[in-house]
Amino acid sequence: MDTLKSKNLLLIVPHFKVFIRDQATLIRPYFNEMNVLRPVPYFSSLVLNMPYINKYFRFLELGVESREELAKDYTLISPKYFTLPVETLRKRNCYLATKSSIKALSNNPINFSLIHAHFLDSGFVGATLKNQCGKPLVVTAHGGDVYDLPFRDAWYNALARFVLAEADQIITVSRFNAEKLRSLGAPSNKLHVIPNGYDEKLFKPIPLYKAREILGLPLDKKILLSVGNLVDVKGHKYLIDAMSYVLKKRNDVILVIIGSGDLKENLEKKAKDLDLNHNILFVGGKEHQEIPLWMNSCDLFVLPSLGEGFPTVIPEAMACGKPVVGTRVGGVPEAISSDEFGILVPPKDREALGQAILEALNHKWQSEDILGRAANKYSWSNIVEHILAVYQEALRACNY
Repeated sequence: MDTLKSKNLLLIVPHFKVFIRDQATLIRPYFNEMNVLRPVPYFSSLVLNMPYINKYFRFLELGVESREELAKDYTLISPKYFTLPVETLRKRNCYLATKSSIKALSNNPINFSLIHAHFLDSGFVGATLKNQCGKPLVVTAHGGDVYDLPFRDAWYNALARFVLAEADQIITVSRFNAEKLRSLGAPSNKLHVIPNGYDEKLFKPIPLYKAREILGLPLDKKILLSVGNLVDVKGHKYLIDAMSYVLKKRNDVILVIIGSGDLKENLEKKAKDLDLNHNILFVGGKEHQEIPLWMNSCDLFVLPSLGEGFPTVIPEAMACGKPVVGTRVGGVPEAISSDEFGILVPPKDREALGQAILEALNHKWQSEDILGRAANKYSWSNIVEHILAVYQEALRACNY
């Protein structure tokens, strides 16, 4: 990887959430310099704090992370652009973000050898800069930008096809996603399946009793854990119904749900209406560094999603030695690749989910086996090597 030491990397991101931030942190030492370009809408922080109005601007939430999330040796460039919560402007966001990015880079020129854009919208910005500057472009397509947006209508489909055609190398996080991208014209010789990784220094086993003592959770109960934003696609309502089924068979089970989102009140009301509010704990969103403690406190991790790219929470849970019950969607079956690591069920099937939870609670899982055979290959230290190889291939193909 010494050939990268003389190169400068430009990351283009819509946000700097943990799965991008961790990757960037580990990649940084291999480059001479790294810059992060993150276009941000005007007024995003302001409108998100305004009652009654903020619900219309939730789509801006991911773009308002603070500068403190960036390591000191990154340069952050955050050009502003104007948008509103209407579909016409949302479809113009990639053009507006590109225009403001070009202006920002003209006013504050930086030197870069390689562009890496995360998500297809950012890939549009990257494709424009590639054509202007003649630098190779790597695009990572993650989740909904692969299996959802390009199939909504002709405009999103055309955007995806353009970005994929312009990219010199394409990364996606699951084989499921890769098939979707091939259907959009992505050539197999430029397409690489590289899942998002987890931080092995953070996600590792600690004794269950110790985690529960710290969190104030009972030692005499079976605890299920689910982590995810409280939005429709995460399928929490089916998990709550499944809990009703589980509690008819045994009464020693508690479900802990970590996450925040628009459905919080509806889900809490549903649990109360089903008289489950004593067995379901909504503990809100948690900082990423807190999640390992919660994972180590549970007996079983449950992911009831209706759609996924490759959910990093599964290898994170497995890295803590926990089995997983998950739905058979997207890249989930690739993570739960054996019945020795967990159980797969159809999405939206409350009874099947409930039965799988009961089966998993009665099964004697081999935690060390789950960690060693299922989780370790997804650690960032292993994943980053594959990403760096793609960078080198992009530079080689462009004779750069």
